[in-house]
Amino acid sequence: MELRNLRYFVAAYEELSLSAASKRCFISQPSISAAISILEDQLGQPLFIRHAKGVTPTAQATKLYPQACSLLQASRAIKTLFEEPADRLPVSISLMPFLSGQRVSLLLKTLLQTIPGVDLTLVDFDEEAELRLTCQSLCNNQKEAFHHLWDDHYVLAMPVGHELSDQEQVSLNQLDQMPFVSRSPCDVIQQWNYLTQRQHISLNVKAVVKTEEYALDLVAAGVGVSIIPLHSHNQRPDICIREIEGVHLVRHVGLTHDKHQAVPNSLFAALQEARQQISQFAVGTTRSV
Repeated sequence: MELRNLRYFVAAYEELSLSAASKRCFISQPSISAAISILEDQLGQPLFIRHAKGVTPTAQATKLYPQACSLLQASRAIKTLFEEPADRLPVSISLMPFLSGQRVSLLLKTLLQTIPGVDLTLVDFDEEAELRLTCQSLCNNQKEAFHHLWDDHYVLAMPVGHELSDQEQVSLNQLDQMPFVSRSPCDVIQQWNYLTQRQHISLNVKAVVKTEEYALDLVAAGVGVSIIPLHSHNQRPDICIREIEGVHLVRHVGLTHDKHQAVPNSLFAALQEARQQISQFAVGTTRSV
């Protein structure tokens, strides 16, 4: 069983797309497909269900994934035993504001620990940088490669004691004419508008703000309810959050770079490790809630 095939399998498993995996690994899509077919033949088990929108991992793939990651990580560790001390590698990253601080910290820690000699500089989102930590909706697909890291799930935020706070879930119809705090720009605003308009929900917009922080402050002050990424709640005692029944709004967060820009191979290994760390953190957070 070749490590290369396992690396291609891991890419397809994490990207949920053979074409995205091929871009990430800088090889053709048929090569990804061939590597997965070889693994399926060797294991005698199907690893993915192919469909028009990408691939869905089977139970066997989920069983293989952590073992494949461990083998790949071990192989990288062996290589580093015999590497000469690396020269300093300056890398700048522009950060989209109001992302999960804990997830960003895990990513940066992994980059520092995994990329030999890396020297990170963090800049504001509107400044020039080799890498951008942003959501997929803001990625220029013509020029940038997007490497998915985590998803932010949106929920309804309301002040403590709100009339809907005694429910486990809130229906979209209950928001009709409800005072609402909107955001612009917002990563999921088009999806949100489509859902509300489709069900003829008219929101009573009381304010439009630019950041999640301002939106939460207005929610806490009783101006209205709002939709926010779950992590933005950050256990604020003056805010309570509820799922919206039948509504699944998600922003995909990842690292981008210019498609024509040379990036070190160690970056891709670091991103794979970061995905694992963030995924484990997300599971632990969910269980604690």
